[in-house]
Amino acid sequence: MRVVQGIVVLFVLVSNYSFAEPRSVDAGEFDIAGVKLGMSLKDAVAAITAKLDIKKGEIEFEKFLRPNPVTKTKEPYYFIVKKSGASITVHMQPKVSRDIEDPMLVSLVIYEQPWTQENVRAMKNMALEKYGEPSNGVVGSSYQWCGKPHSNPGFGCFEFKGAKLEYSGTKLQLTNFIYQQAVIDFMNKRITSKPMF
Repeated sequence: MRVVQGIVVLFVLVSNYSFAEPRSVDAGEFDIAGVKLGMSLKDAVAAITAKLDIKKGEIEFEKFLRPNPVTKTKEPYYFIVKKSGASITVHMQPKVSRDIEDPMLVSLVIYEQPWTQENVRAMKNMALEKYGEPSNGVVGSSYQWCGKPHSNPGFGCFEFKGAKLEYSGTKLQLTNFIYQQAVIDFMNKRITSKPMF
C-alpha cells in the first residue's frame, strides 16, 4: 500500500512540474556586466567600465571598422573586455532610426570563463541568484530566460520572440534578434523596387 501511495505522490509532483506555466520575464531588462540590450556604444562603454572598475583603454575595440548602412559611416561592430580570466564581448548593430550621435546599439552580449567544474558551479549559482528562476532549460546544465518560453521543459525559448538570456556551462549570452532583423528589413526596403516590365 505504501508503495502505491508513494507512486501516486511522485506522479502528482511530476505532473505539477510538467504542467506548470513557464516563467515569462523581460530579458531586455537584464544586464551582463552592466551592459543592456539596446544601449548605445557610449552608454555600453560607460556601463561596463563602471561595473568592472576598468579604464576605457582596457577595452579592445574592433580594429577594422565596417560600414554602417544607415549612416554610411564606419563603425566598430564589437568590443571585448578581459578581466580575471573572463571575457565579455559586446556586439553592436546599426540603429535603423538614423542617429548620427549614437549610430550603433547593443544587440548581443557574451560572457565567458574558462571551463572548470568550479567555474560552472559558480556561474550557474550567480546566474540563478541575479536573474531568478529560469523560463526554461535543462535542470543543472542550461537555462533560458525570456518572454516567450516553450511550454515543454528543456525546449528553451521561441526564437525571434524578443530578448533572451541563455546560460550553459561557463557561457552567458544575452541577445535579441529584433535588432538584426531591423537591419535586414532596412536593407531589403532599400533594394525593393517596383517591377517595370
